[in-house]
Amino acid sequence: MWPEMTWMTKKSTKKAGFISPLPLKRPPSLDHLIRLTDDTGLLQHASGIIPNREHGYCTDDNARAVIAMAKYYAQNADPQALRLLNVYLSFVMHAQNNDGSFKNLMDFNRTWQQGESSSDAFGRTLWALGTVLAMPPSPAYISPVQAYFDRAVWLLPDQFPRGIAYSILGLCDYLKQFPDADDIRQQLVSAADALVNLYSKNAIADWQWFEGSLTYDNAVLPYALFAAGLSLNCRGYLEIAEKTSAFLLDNTFTGEHFSFIGSKGWYKCGQTKATFDQQPIEAASTIMMLKAAYDSSKNRRFLTLQKKAFDWFLGANDLHLPVYDSATKGCNDALMPDGLNNNQGAESTVSFLLAALTMNEKCLHILEK
Repeated sequence: MWPEMTWMTKKSTKKAGFISPLPLKRPPSLDHLIRLTDDTGLLQHASGIIPNREHGYCTDDNARAVIAMAKYYAQNADPQALRLLNVYLSFVMHAQNNDGSFKNLMDFNRTWQQGESSSDAFGRTLWALGTVLAMPPSPAYISPVQAYFDRAVWLLPDQFPRGIAYSILGLCDYLKQFPDADDIRQQLVSAADALVNLYSKNAIADWQWFEGSLTYDNAVLPYALFAAGLSLNCRGYLEIAEKTSAFLLDNTFTGEHFSFIGSKGWYKCGQTKATFDQQPIEAASTIMMLKAAYDSSKNRRFLTLQKKAFDWFLGANDLHLPVYDSATKGCNDALMPDGLNNNQGAESTVSFLLAALTMNEKCLHILEK
């Protein structure tokens, strides 16, 4: 089981453009993340707990790992977290093309696959760069990371919905470091408006959603609108975030535990919801969405639901099986009809770390009130 977390009471302070780390007594273990990482970056997949080199690396996973390690180091000044952050950040910066876009897939021999790109990878990389700008380990990170962000941001209007949502989170973080960046603020307005337009086109009385189906990483869409609404002080964005998050919770929380949308069929409007396979990314983004919902409303019900979502990793799920492996410090890839997918790859392990770190952020926020 995940150990009960306790926190230091020293408050973080912001000076000279960076946030000083706030040490935690029991930060989540990095053991399996280290196992999946070499000097190039984070490997995508694992066979059980053994890194699988066949599928190489992807910018998508390395960007997520940047976010996790930037948050980790901000909460706990662990040199190992800083080392990993530098590896992952170097990978995503190397992935940028001359036009600002990002390559996604690299084989184990460090050769990029030609002609392959991903809207998700683009958005998550902007999110990752924004996270580093918002909480840089030192001021020396700010200028180079800003340059890579600025080179890419003009491509944001071309992205798919989740790519837009991830980018919104990066834009919000950029503005925490550079609150007077009017061009970035306008990009944020345009991106948030794009999600609002999707909602307007697809929402009906009993389907309060941005698309005609619930698929993967669903919670990031309302999460992004919560973030935009809080950043821009826009009640309209917050209202749609509230409606869509309520709809998502109605379709994933049973009243006792979370049962996320299954990847074997998803959930199309008017059809039956797929129960399996449930993936850790859904729990992580739900936890982040619920933190934003609490920040917006100060309704403590969202903190209760957030704990329920985190407990999904620990066995409070449809099969009563812990998805997080306390022995290996990795996370299994999915909850399946007949048990667990016992491979512990990058997405699942980083999802668990982001979930745990977000829980820490919530508790630290309460401590500092």
